[in-house]
Amino acid sequence: MLFTIIIASLLISLLSFLGLFFFSKDRYSHRIMDAAIALAAGVLLGNVFFHMLPEIIEMLDGSPYSAHDSSLWILLTIVFLFLTEQYLHWHHCHSHHSEEDGHEHKNPAGINILIGDGLHNLVDGMVIAASFAVDNTVGWLATLAIALHEIPQEIGDYSLLLHSGFSKAKALFWNFISGLIAVVGAVVTYFYAQVAEHEIVLVSLAAGSFLYIAMADIMPHLQEQKRVNQFTQISWFLIGIVVIFLINNFFHFEA
Repeated sequence: MLFTIIIASLLISLLSFLGLFFFSKDRYSHRIMDAAIALAAGVLLGNVFFHMLPEIIEMLDGSPYSAHDSSLWILLTIVFLFLTEQYLHWHHCHSHHSEEDGHEHKNPAGINILIGDGLHNLVDGMVIAASFAVDNTVGWLATLAIALHEIPQEIGDYSLLLHSGFSKAKALFWNFISGLIAVVGAVVTYFYAQVAEHEIVLVSLAAGSFLYIAMADIMPHLQEQKRVNQFTQISWFLIGIVVIFLINNFFHFEA
């Protein structure tokens, strides 16, 4: 399983890296990505409500953890991700204000972007490993959904690095290195998962992460976009939910 988790987390970095070349040049790329992200939101929510929460309920039988403990871990995960993104948002705004005031803070701004992106990738790696702890199908679906979500974000980070004074080569290189931190989060979480009593904690962490990514990151982004009409967004969103429903009801999961 460790090899699979490492490959999945590496793919997140590679897909984000390659997305800088392909999606930033295609005039239809924004519409394609918005539709893909809507699909990802449905996949994430479908995983939470059709698989993870029922899995948690089943694992509570005979577990040292209670439903209250699991709910607390889900909530703490959401709070942690919220505070992390608020911190990163503050640093980005602070950096832009410094540049507008005429001060040369471009490299520190770029470093802040890399640190923030690295922290985000660390969490992504943790989510991937926690998802594979549930089973392989959930793990790969989580990897796909996170990849679709990460591509536009990595493109934005790349643009910010260029704006902060990085050359194109250095921006690509350091953005990719930052992405590799996902592997660190994945490996650490994998070894944590080897303690059987903590499996329910990992599933709760994954559920909280999925909920936050879908409802706090992806859905507000879709609501702000005008490039894709609402019918298209809703269609792809519902397709994602239906696909997960069908997978969980007509296919047998193998851990």
